[in-house]
Amino acid sequence: MRFILFCFGGAALGWQVLWALHLGLALGASARGVALTVGTAMAGMTLGAFLGSALVKRFSRLSPILLYGAIELVVALGALLPGLSESWIMSADSRIYRISPLLATPFSLVALALTLAPACVAMGATLPVMGTLARATGTPLSRLYAFNTAGAAVGTIIVAFLLLPWLGLKGSSLALFLIQATLCAACFFIASAGRNRDQSDGRGVEEKGVATGIPPLSHRRDLLLVFLSGFAAFLLEVTWFRALRAAWFSTSDSAAVMLCCFLLALAIGAAIAPAWRRHGFSLSIAFAGAAILTLIANQLIARFDLIETFQAKGLWRQISRLLAGLLVLGPPVALLGIILPSILDRRDRPGEWAALYATNTLGSVLGANLAAWMLLEWVGPLASGWIAAALLAAGAWVSTTSPTLKTATCLAFAAVLAPLLWFDRHEPTRVKGASRFVTGGFETIAQRHGPDASISVIAHEGGRVLVINGFATAGESHGDSDARFRYMDSMGRLPMLLHPDPRNALVICFGTGQTAHAVRDENPARLDLVDLNAAVFELGDLFDTNHHVLDDPRVRAIVMDGRAWLRRSEEPYDVITLEPMPPFFSGTNALYSVEFYRLARERLQSGGLAAQWFPLHLMTPEQAASIAAAFTAVFPDSILWLDPDSRAGNGLADQGILIGRKPDNTTSGAPLGETWPGFLRAPLTGTRRLTADQTRRQIALSPAGLQRFAAGAAPVTDTNQLLEFGTSPYRNPDYDLFESIRRIHERIEAAREDTPLSFPE
Repeated sequence: MRFILFCFGGAALGWQVLWALHLGLALGASARGVALTVGTAMAGMTLGAFLGSALVKRFSRLSPILLYGAIELVVALGALLPGLSESWIMSADSRIYRISPLLATPFSLVALALTLAPACVAMGATLPVMGTLARATGTPLSRLYAFNTAGAAVGTIIVAFLLLPWLGLKGSSLALFLIQATLCAACFFIASAGRNRDQSDGRGVEEKGVATGIPPLSHRRDLLLVFLSGFAAFLLEVTWFRALRAAWFSTSDSAAVMLCCFLLALAIGAAIAPAWRRHGFSLSIAFAGAAILTLIANQLIARFDLIETFQAKGLWRQISRLLAGLLVLGPPVALLGIILPSILDRRDRPGEWAALYATNTLGSVLGANLAAWMLLEWVGPLASGWIAAALLAAGAWVSTTSPTLKTATCLAFAAVLAPLLWFDRHEPTRVKGASRFVTGGFETIAQRHGPDASISVIAHEGGRVLVINGFATAGESHGDSDARFRYMDSMGRLPMLLHPDPRNALVICFGTGQTAHAVRDENPARLDLVDLNAAVFELGDLFDTNHHVLDDPRVRAIVMDGRAWLRRSEEPYDVITLEPMPPFFSGTNALYSVEFYRLARERLQSGGLAAQWFPLHLMTPEQAASIAAAFTAVFPDSILWLDPDSRAGNGLADQGILIGRKPDNTTSGAPLGETWPGFLRAPLTGTRRLTADQTRRQIALSPAGLQRFAAGAAPVTDTNQLLEFGTSPYRNPDYDLFESIRRIHERIEAAREDTPLSFPE
């Protein structure tokens, strides 16, 4: 039975990983939107706990294993709803946005919550039934809870590293459904064979208490303690995950390792709860220990970006992260994990289990949303961790009546906090991960902790850099010393120059604004800028190279996920250009997929052009071919352009741009790149980085050549998630940056016919 509970726990978290992907596609990559929807789902689990209590009483003569299997079957069937309803929700969201923009997001949140509700309510109902299983087998409920939570931790890894890479989104959903259906059949078989059947009626079961070594606290105090533990745990989860994203990059495998660490620690806490009680340890000690260890872990996690081992390649990359996570965040989270299972063990009625579980879940919802909506933005990740530690210290105070223990807790907490506050006085303004991209000294010019990312601007000898969650996304250079970011001008200028009369343009992902300025410099009548993070617009004036593009009355800044804007808006564009985060980052697959390019094509007018960043240094040759395959599937008339100033250490170009054109029946049908009508127009500033001849010579692949380059590669789609869960450059222990770039260039050369490719001296 424990193995079955373990597997069911893995399936439950597996579903939540898949749901997160569906939420990202339906809502866009918004932390607040996801936090609200997940909070609503957890509220469904709260309701389910009370429903489970009622079911236990209503079917008291039914075998608990049979009842558990029936509820899990409802989970499996309900878990399919978010994927099945995703297209309808996105379509309805778009229609509602065009009628009333303020109502679109609330509608989608409610619709998504309703699709999650059946499975989440059923998940919540399993806990009271698990309690009856524990009594029927003479096992502490905390032990079964531990197996279920440990399964959740393993399930996260299996889905992220095996199912999604091998089967994609739809295949993983089918696999999880079949696994759960098999487990449900096993439950029915065990019940029919008479194994693990509860032979007593409901009254008899309620009379079976679980022996404890400590006297029970009042029910009201128990509710307060489980609320505090859930609140602090999820506040820490959101806070620490933000800090770890800056240290480990915002990739799907990093997120899976983070979640696995957290769940394993909770499972360990639940597993040791019976021994904790047997040896007479109080919950106040667990709270106090968690508070003090949280202070220490908070400081260590804030400095994980300084540890080079975490940037290793291959399997050791994830093993080192998993071990470090368990060693640092594991102890305080394990102590937190003792609290709910311990209190559940000393209660023996389904109604009490339901109330405790529901209260803990309510605390989790509030803690996660407080962090996502307020604390991270107001005080930052480090101070948010201190607040969580203070709440745990308050839990230690509440959970004991001993004045000595209360005094000792306060003194110990203050003794640890005071030196950390002094030592950490400069840490809140330190830019995580900056040392990986900037050699020598640098100065933090500005820093913002938004709901979706921590964003900073740093100044160094060569210029300024925009850092988002520990990754240098964009920047500007002084003089000719650094050419890394010059390609951004071409990201905006090239599609404008290829169009005979570009009037309306869209830039997705503002960054430092250099691309936006290049588009504006070619004199469109209107320019829309879309970015998920409002902070990048706030910090735009810190970069001179955008020439104050945001102050232009023709320019409109829109804070929204770029894909959501394309889906919701009916604005027609002549040019769409975008430079999202690296292809292997979490959530970015949605901006390189066939479905995304179709949305872009729908918004383009006849003859309109789309330009997509093509970073050769941030993808494998296989990923490069898959991105090209997705792009050419939607834009057959497309070219690959390589920047002349962006070269890797081996001298090969490492920055490319895919440019595709929507068919225009009014033109002569000349291949894209043959003519550049924009060069007949004068730019607003009177300067362009490249001449017409230099620009033409940088076309690496013609439309026919790009088709050959992509031949045989599977195009990136929302379903296969090739970039986010496929072969990341850093998962291969033999990955070599320069060798990978060389192989991409070899594939380019093999696909070329007579396309000129030379670099001006």
